[in-house]
Amino acid sequence: MGKNSGCENDGIKKRLFARRFVFFSAAPILFAGLAFLIYSNTFGTPFVFDDRLHIPDNPHIRLTELDPEGIIAAGVKSRAKHRPVANISFALNYYFHQYDVAGYHLTNIFIHILTAIFVWLLVKNTLLTPSLRSKYQHAGTIAFFTALLWLAHPLQTQSVTYIVQRMNSLAAMFCVLSLVLYVKGRLAGQDAKRSWVWYIGCVIAGLLALASKQIAATLPLFIFLYEWFFFQDLSRTWLRRRLPYFVAIVFIFVLVSLVYLGPSPFEKLTRSYARRHFTMAERLLTQFRIVIFYISLLFCPHPARLNLDHDFAISHSLINPPTTLLCLALILGLIALAVWLAKKERLLSFCILWFMGNLVIESSIIGLELVFEHRLYLPSVFVSLAIVTLVWRYIKQDWVRVTGLCVAVLFLCIWTYERNKIYGDAVTLWQDCVAKSPRKARPYSNLATALKDSGRPAEAVAYFNKSLELEPDSAEVHNNLGNALSRIGQTDEAIEHYKKALNLKPNFSEAHYNLAVVLARQGKTDEAIAEYRDALRFKPDDVDALSNLGFELAKKDKSDEAIEYYKKALQLEPGNVITHGRSGLALANVDKIDEAIEEFRIVLKKRPDDVEMQCNVGILLERQGKITEAIKEYRQALQINPEYTKAQELLKAALSKQKNR
Repeated sequence: MGKNSGCENDGIKKRLFARRFVFFSAAPILFAGLAFLIYSNTFGTPFVFDDRLHIPDNPHIRLTELDPEGIIAAGVKSRAKHRPVANISFALNYYFHQYDVAGYHLTNIFIHILTAIFVWLLVKNTLLTPSLRSKYQHAGTIAFFTALLWLAHPLQTQSVTYIVQRMNSLAAMFCVLSLVLYVKGRLAGQDAKRSWVWYIGCVIAGLLALASKQIAATLPLFIFLYEWFFFQDLSRTWLRRRLPYFVAIVFIFVLVSLVYLGPSPFEKLTRSYARRHFTMAERLLTQFRIVIFYISLLFCPHPARLNLDHDFAISHSLINPPTTLLCLALILGLIALAVWLAKKERLLSFCILWFMGNLVIESSIIGLELVFEHRLYLPSVFVSLAIVTLVWRYIKQDWVRVTGLCVAVLFLCIWTYERNKIYGDAVTLWQDCVAKSPRKARPYSNLATALKDSGRPAEAVAYFNKSLELEPDSAEVHNNLGNALSRIGQTDEAIEHYKKALNLKPNFSEAHYNLAVVLARQGKTDEAIAEYRDALRFKPDDVDALSNLGFELAKKDKSDEAIEYYKKALQLEPGNVITHGRSGLALANVDKIDEAIEEFRIVLKKRPDDVEMQCNVGILLERQGKITEAIKEYRQALQINPEYTKAQELLKAALSKQKNR
């Protein structure tokens, strides 16, 4: 009897193990499959909005070799120098596939999948903590649906499809992972060695989160709160004894803030409002309404309500508009509800505090943009958990629960896929923004830029003018309007708008550069050189300005000076074939023939059908007296293009010269 009983127990254990193994293997695969399905239409989504500042226009991420110096430079010299982990990830994307957007999107989707897996693990382990273990009998299933709801939610599109918001999704991923590792360490119990491994991982993940985006600064506070809620049973005695730890956490938060804000934090905060159309007080008041708006988006995320560039009316006082006071009351009510629920409904209480607390940094007095949907990526994690636990509590039949949640996930998936269609093309995206924010200047300007970039500059002009009607003193829009006018041949009008841009913003390097380009086309070389120099004064690492300045200097027979600018340009962007070609010509002008040939050869490696470069090599070989080698180059050029007259003439002359020797 004993033996049979033992065998039965072994069989039960094996079956349980097999079930768990299948579940633990199937869930991540399902998350991955669903994510790729609902984001399958994003791989061609172009760089939009701030993507350009941090990726195409960021020379520091252009890794050509995986060396420590280049990786570190990408991390700390990029525009967002406080976010080195995200910057390095962009640099690695560039190393493997340059500006092919598919690779950037694939990386973002993988981050989203990993975050969903970590959400699943976090929820599962949370429901196994001492305070919750007896209350939730279906921890695995609740965790699975929480992660599934969160992964499929349309609000996440702004953190996944909008490439640069990898900063946000990476920070969230590492935050959730850090908390998972902390919980695993606490659940390890008496096994001190295993616990320390988990805790070290927790610290590393937390630091990576902070180095991705500063929203992770609240993580230590939430770990402390998590410990008090789920492992210390909200013990006041424990809280009093751990007060020094709490003070240390606050100190770390302040320290991180000072590192970010610098030695004069209030001055930097005040300065951040110089280019805003609202004051610090107005921003804080408006955030009360925005937080409630965020909550409404969580529960009703139809694509018609989602917008990359929301136009949100400013709150000028608590009663202007009156909804400001109402929203403040609702927020205070939610916080009071969290406090009241803490003893009896600990999980729901923590969910509310997690949501509110993770909005604090971006919904406070820091002079950021008013509203962005990606700010809900991390806060929404425990909102999804709250929804699933309430479904489990109030719907008793399993099949109804599961069916209801599956239907909800299906709708979310459809809406996410539909929302991602809007991102598929820059023109479509900004048309959507214009339709939803018709009184805001920036969507018109960005739509105009998208039209210009897609070869429709005449249409772009009308939208730039509409943007200037709404915001007349925008240097950026004047500059971009100048570009569009230049494209359609209205050069004088373009120059007028570049000059207006520079009157509004004298240190605007891009406007100096664009003005220089137009002046150079008009043959005003001296004026163009002056503008290129101004552009480089304000942006010394502008590769195009360095190369073009060299080109204009070479026209003035200043080849030695031109070569120095080409060298600087090629240090920043070693693979720039135009600069290599120009450098070769300048080197040839000062009789540095071998170096010039080397430059032309570099161009030919990347553009083997460039007959002009092939002929240039031949000409220089002739200057060295290497007639036979020069003839080979001319013949190679004619193999590429038999009709190329210059190569025909050069070959004929070289053959004649060879014959006369």
